[in-house]
Amino acid sequence: MNGWLLIGTAAAASYLMRSLPLVVFRRLTLSSESPVVRLLQHAASAVMGSVIYLALFGESFFTRPVAHLHDADALLKLAIVILAGGLASWLRSVFRPLMACTALYASALLLGVG
Repeated sequence: MNGWLLIGTAAAASYLMRSLPLVVFRRLTLSSESPVVRLLQHAASAVMGSVIYLALFGESFFTRPVAHLHDADALLKLAIVILAGGLASWLRSVFRPLMACTALYASALLLGVG
C-alpha cells in the first residue's frame, strides 16, 4: 500500500465515520458516554497516527515489523508515535500532540540520539 492510497483510505474512513451517524442517527439522541460517540472521538487520532507512521517509516516496516526493535532510529520513531497517540487520546486533540512530538523528535535528532 503506497502513501497516497493510505491517506485516501484514511480520509474516506474518517469522512464516513463522521457523516454516517448524522444520517443514521438523525432522529436519535446519543449520550456523550455511548460507545459510538467514544469511537468517533478517537477516529481523528487513529487517522493522524496512521499518516504519521507512514511518513516516518514508509512501507519498509510493513513486511517485517520486528525490524523496529533492531534499529535505534526506528525505535526512537516508534516511541514518538506511541507517545503522540497516547497524548492525542488523552487530550482528545491532534494538533498539540503533533506539535509537541515533532519538537521532541527534532530535539532528539539535534542531540544525536536518533
